[in-house]
Amino acid sequence: MLSLRNKFVAWTAVAALGAASLFAAETSAAAGHRRGRMGAFLSSYLNLTPAQQAQQNSIWQSARQSAQPVRQQLRQTRQSLRAAIQANNTAQIQQLANAEGSEVGQLAAIRGTATAKAYEILTPDQQQQLAKLRQAHMAARHGRVTGAEN
Repeated sequence: MLSLRNKFVAWTAVAALGAASLFAAETSAAAGHRRGRMGAFLSSYLNLTPAQQAQQNSIWQSARQSAQPVRQQLRQTRQSLRAAIQANNTAQIQQLANAEGSEVGQLAAIRGTATAKAYEILTPDQQQQLAKLRQAHMAARHGRVTGAEN
């Protein structure tokens, strides 16, 4: 009887892990889909021409390719940092934290450069529309934060 119970627990655990991995895969795909929807929304909102859309796609594809090795290194750094924390290795924690900061900064620079290039191809009217959209977004965000504090 005990053997049957252990098998049941093992099969339940396998089923739970399988369901969790499916959920994680769907969540990851949904995040990519959201970014695609945002790009489509901005393209429509700003009334980008097909040439502008192609330039935007090229800019962001290039940025993704540039960021990929940095993201991989950041992932490794964070794993090493977790190990150093568990080992209570304070010197290594400081070194890895500095490395993580540098890598996050590199990603921010890649993203900033791509954003500047993408902004550069917009017409002055499109730039104004984008500025208004950003202001509205920040106002709504500020309203949520202010409302949450009260």
